[in-house]
Amino acid sequence: MAYPSAYYQQAEQILEQRRFENSVVESEREKEISEKVSGAAELLKQLAGTVDKLAGIILSHDPDIGQKVEKLKDENLSMQDKLSELLKANGYPCDYLDKIYTCKKCHDTGVYGDVRCECFHAVLKQIASKELSKSLPIGSCGFENFDLKYYSDAPSPALGGLSPREIMETNLRYCEKYAENFHVPCESVFMSGGTGLGKTHLSLAIARKVIDMEYSVVYGSAPDLLRQIETEHFDRKEGSDGVISTVKECDLLVLDDLGAEFNTQFYVSCIYDIINTRLNFGRPTIVNSNLAFQELAGRYTDRIASRLQSMKNLIFSGVDIRTLKR
Repeated sequence: MAYPSAYYQQAEQILEQRRFENSVVESEREKEISEKVSGAAELLKQLAGTVDKLAGIILSHDPDIGQKVEKLKDENLSMQDKLSELLKANGYPCDYLDKIYTCKKCHDTGVYGDVRCECFHAVLKQIASKELSKSLPIGSCGFENFDLKYYSDAPSPALGGLSPREIMETNLRYCEKYAENFHVPCESVFMSGGTGLGKTHLSLAIARKVIDMEYSVVYGSAPDLLRQIETEHFDRKEGSDGVISTVKECDLLVLDDLGAEFNTQFYVSCIYDIINTRLNFGRPTIVNSNLAFQELAGRYTDRIASRLQSMKNLIFSGVDIRTLKR
């Protein structure tokens, strides 16, 4: 997957910051142990001098260099064992002074073997998701301020005898639980209902929680994302496959206002490609639409309709909240 060169530079800076922050913690721990654990300061001093001793042995060209290196190695291991015993005796974990790595696989270098480490690709994905969703209108969209009082509590025959408020309370509880237990893979969600019933609000509340859990999230209206994909498709340049790849590979995609885009063959093909790819790989997607499922089925291909129907379907009911608030 290609990204703009600026993303790689940002990723390198993030890894450099990780290494710096970890080194600060290491230094603070070493200072703490030197001050609080009797005998630890001297052992740490001796261990720190091991590198200089090794260099001296190598540069001496002594015929017994192998034996001296082995002796130094044994002394080093013995000091490490003594230090571990001191740490344990004073209530610290034996590995308290070990090197700290955010990624134990590549040691925060971003390279494992001859290829980029998985952690580096994860950072790139986070950067791309944030860039694509930089105008994410989370604002005050949270579960705590989703107000059910705007939904009628009058039972409706069209809703099987339930009231819009009961329907929406069920939707709210589902979304809260979905966000709380979010993981990859998990099920996708299709929210449908009229304008101003809270679909975007609950979608963004989920996105907010998922972002806090450090998953990569892309939010965008179908018209806007499809325009960006169309532009990169017909205007090839560096990193020009970034949008479609990021949309397909982010941990959570919130595709808002499906059905508001122009109904072109290219857009229909893109919609199917995105939804189908994500479902096949178990990457959760939240799709919102003001159109009922039957309307979407008539607008798109049977394959898209089938994919939407396979998701968890939440029907939003009530009167336009924005109108009521005004």
